[in-house]
Amino acid sequence: MRILCPTYWYPASAHDTHATYVHDINRHLVRRGHEVTVVTPGLPGTALRDSFDGVHVVRFPLSLPPDLTYGKVAQSPVNRRQKLGRLVAMVRYLHAQLQATVRVGREHQADVVHAHWAIPTGPAATAAARMLGVPCFITLHGGDVYVNEAQGYDFPSRPYVRPVLRWTLRSAKGLTAISEDCKHHALRAGARDADVHLIWNGADLRRFSPAQDGAAEASGFGRHMIFACRQLFPRKGIRFLVEAVARIVGRFPEVRLVLAGDGFERRSLEELARRLGIAERTTFLGWVPNAELPRLYRAAAVSVIPSLEEGFGIPAAEAMGCEVPVVASDAGGLPEVVEDGVTGLVVPRGDVDALANALARLLCDADLRRRMGREGRQRALRRFDWDHSAERFETLFREATEAGAPRG
Repeated sequence: MRILCPTYWYPASAHDTHATYVHDINRHLVRRGHEVTVVTPGLPGTALRDSFDGVHVVRFPLSLPPDLTYGKVAQSPVNRRQKLGRLVAMVRYLHAQLQATVRVGREHQADVVHAHWAIPTGPAATAAARMLGVPCFITLHGGDVYVNEAQGYDFPSRPYVRPVLRWTLRSAKGLTAISEDCKHHALRAGARDADVHLIWNGADLRRFSPAQDGAAEASGFGRHMIFACRQLFPRKGIRFLVEAVARIVGRFPEVRLVLAGDGFERRSLEELARRLGIAERTTFLGWVPNAELPRLYRAAAVSVIPSLEEGFGIPAAEAMGCEVPVVASDAGGLPEVVEDGVTGLVVPRGDVDALANALARLLCDADLRRRMGREGRQRALRRFDWDHSAERFETLFREATEAGAPRG
């Protein structure tokens, strides 16, 4: 099939660290013999056409405000003037995305449109698919439908977003959700139950695999390395992890906290580590290329995802693929990924004491870590391999193209 993929975010190259999961889906569809063409914004001056891992990428020139870049949307409060500015920027984006998607879709004679994020990409993708006369599917990634006003995360429920989101969810041929939790939020936002298909996110388990000799890879961080691969902003909960590590250093003098990722909370997290006396035990790596992550997972005693909200939690699947036990919060789709007591431990979100106790339990029991690691690898192979996800997408798209496209 010729699959057209409009998306607001996409990696700039095979080595980029942003929105890699979108590219993972596409490159695995290519591996199954399909042609995938991405249509996405690009800064003026960037190459308008590119190809990597067999995926064709077409970019249309568009400058967007820094607060609307990957990892920053809806993460910080904005005043009325800034909201208006965001609205204007999104209207410009949707217009440009619609035009580019139709143009590229006709050029490549697309069979199906597979968009990512109901907001902001969904409206343009759905309208473009109608103009092209092909079915449109939208993969929901959580943040486009998730609402938790207590955490300040209410973007999908804002008056200027809610009706557009509802129309998009009901106009597409079909929707895919990355977890049951994501599906639940989609239904609350107006999606029809029959339209939402559960297709797990996953990991490239060829890449995220145990060390070949069965031993942890040397990393320079010691045998009690605690690893987290996260964007550094509040809803990812890294501050709770820093506090939890500070509480167990007396029992585990070799403990080291290693953080891969970046974001606007980094400075305050570095200050927190200094204030708690663990700055010398905490390493901020910044963004780490995807190809280098397996080495870090394999070196870890424990991988942690302490989020306050999480649609799925790809780092959990990646760690499990590397036979590393996971400590995760009970936020969103994480309990669907990490089987409590089997592949890791699940603790209440925001509970520093519970998080510290879970870390201590695993650090003091190497046999338990090994057992959970092996179980995690098997669970990941059964449920969270991108090859399985790509097969599900393929089946969904083929059924729709053979049946026709009454919507989207």
